[in-house]
Amino acid sequence: MRLRTVKTASGKYAIQVVSKHLGILTVHKHIGSYGNEQEKAVLSKKAYDFIQQSTGQISFSDHLTTTSLSDIIITQSRPLFAYDLFSRCYEKIGLSIYPDPLIKDLIISRIYHPSSKRTLQEYLHESLGRTYSLKTIYRHVKKSLKSGIKEHYQKALISFAKEGLKDTLRLVFYDVTTLYFDSHVKTTLKDFGFSKDHRPQDTQIVIGLVVNQNGFPLYFDTFAGNTFEGHTFVTIVDNICTLLNTRTLIIVADAAMISQDNIERLEAKGIGFIVGARLANLPQELIENITKKLVKQDGKMITLLYKNQRLICEYSTTRAVKDNHDRMKQIRTAHMVIDNPTTVTRKYRFVQKSLNDEYKLNSPLIEKAEKLEGIKGYVTNTKLDEQTIIDRYHELWHIENSFRITKSDLEARPIFHRLEETIKAHMVIVFAGLAIVKYIELATGMSIKRVLHICSKILTHTLKNRKTGEIIEIETTIEDPKLKETINRLRTVGH
Repeated sequence: MRLRTVKTASGKYAIQVVSKHLGILTVHKHIGSYGNEQEKAVLSKKAYDFIQQSTGQISFSDHLTTTSLSDIIITQSRPLFAYDLFSRCYEKIGLSIYPDPLIKDLIISRIYHPSSKRTLQEYLHESLGRTYSLKTIYRHVKKSLKSGIKEHYQKALISFAKEGLKDTLRLVFYDVTTLYFDSHVKTTLKDFGFSKDHRPQDTQIVIGLVVNQNGFPLYFDTFAGNTFEGHTFVTIVDNICTLLNTRTLIIVADAAMISQDNIERLEAKGIGFIVGARLANLPQELIENITKKLVKQDGKMITLLYKNQRLICEYSTTRAVKDNHDRMKQIRTAHMVIDNPTTVTRKYRFVQKSLNDEYKLNSPLIEKAEKLEGIKGYVTNTKLDEQTIIDRYHELWHIENSFRITKSDLEARPIFHRLEETIKAHMVIVFAGLAIVKYIELATGMSIKRVLHICSKILTHTLKNRKTGEIIEIETTIEDPKLKETINRLRTVGH
């Protein structure tokens, strides 16, 4: 048994006596609530008395008075504070809808200790006392996919977003990324394609992700590595509409998703969209009209009708400076390539090949880029005002942040998997881990890196008296007041 401190609805803190067995927390007694350190000391004394009367277990301080420090050894230090935090959040957002303790352990470990299944097996045994064999782990992983774990989780997260985050989900965001393999062997799923990781020589998969306006994940899908990202768009939109049971939806995506075919299909389904415009593909006459109306005035916006859709354009002096810097850099690169044609290994923006296979500067494209400096375009079929359209599009950074978390913090790249079913199951585990991470970030206002850093400071230590054989458990004592306050706040997350 041990003490647990939780925050109450009144803003005070309560002390409870709890124990944990096989991942299940049991509250043995609620001791009371305190508002200051004096009351806390009184309640803590009562809690320790209760523990001693119930189990014969004495407090560490009492234990020290009857033993020598040289007799005490630490036999184990476990991250139970972190596990309890992630476990509460797992339950809170509804992931227990698929009741498999092993899968839960894999998801939580993906956040706290991302690694291969073999390394994870050792970690779970050493840190949590779980004795899963590799065969058992893979059997559960494969079974989960066949049992529809992905669909269960997506429904649970959509339900939580509506009820727990109070989101109507009338506005969602979509983007894709790629995850590469250290392999050149193609399969049905692993294939060569346009790589966002700049690894065209390696096979990859394409991941499509839908999040709400806070970046909380709602839906994902896995596509073959050679899939053009624009071809994933309508499929994903159809699926998310089915899950949300609505067609009154506005979806925000970047310019890569736009094509006339996609626009027409979304229009036919009555689905609203806000996507980035590919201004360089517009007719020269229209580009001249846009630049003439914006007159390089910072913050100026205009709306035109193009192919029966609203085209909103905005000029920004900050963007113009960046665009100019990028253009000049690309022109310098183009001159270097033209002067050294034997070094050409790929396409360069302002370099074109002539009929006699010589390289030359693409002057018309340079002129067009100069005209478009500082201008950003947005295409929509909604009736929202110009500023709202632009603001909503800029919220795409949430999904970019989710991809960053997925790739770096959760180490999503499935380099240890070969089979299609294990790759897909791995992505479900990563998706669930992302949901927990985003919930914690929303609930605390802290990044997951900060949360993990704090969690690493709090371990549950097993102490043993070498003479008597007595064993007790204590949690790391934090003396810094600000850090203690943050830790107490984390103890309330997920309740």
